[in-house]
Amino acid sequence: MPTNPGTKSVNVPAATHHLLSKEAKRLQISQADYTGAAIRYFAERGLHPMEDVAREGQLIMQQVKKLGDRVFGYLREEERSLLMPMLAEMLRSRVTLERVLRLNEILVNNLTQHLSGLSEAQLNEQREGLKKLRAQNEDMIDRQVNEALTTVQKQGPGQLNTEVKSGKTASALSQ
Repeated sequence: MPTNPGTKSVNVPAATHHLLSKEAKRLQISQADYTGAAIRYFAERGLHPMEDVAREGQLIMQQVKKLGDRVFGYLREEERSLLMPMLAEMLRSRVTLERVLRLNEILVNNLTQHLSGLSEAQLNEQREGLKKLRAQNEDMIDRQVNEALTTVQKQGPGQLNTEVKSGKTASALSQ
């Protein structure tokens, strides 16, 4: 019968009681405190005390999994907040460069053919046409960057298709 109304008694084998007495004495705590701490240890960690599997290994694996989940979450957040804007800017620069080179080729060919015999009114008309062409070019750059980003976001990180790997997508963007 328990001596303290807030406690219960449990029967343990004599060999186990001997270990309990020895360890409680070594740690200078009561047998009740030692037993309570041991039971809480297994219960709080969800461990089965009778299994032969290394309990510490289970705890370590649980902690590793939690840490891995946190790292993966951090990387996903970095991808969304940092890498995607960097990719957008890089793509915009690449597409802009390709478009500007193409525009320059067109302009040089056109100017060479037409400048020699144009009046002032015709030159102004050419300037207005150039402004429209620049606006169309900016719209095309924005559209192509958005299309590229949409494709990358659909595929996800690490899932580049064969066109992207071979560089075909980047050259297709410039057309």
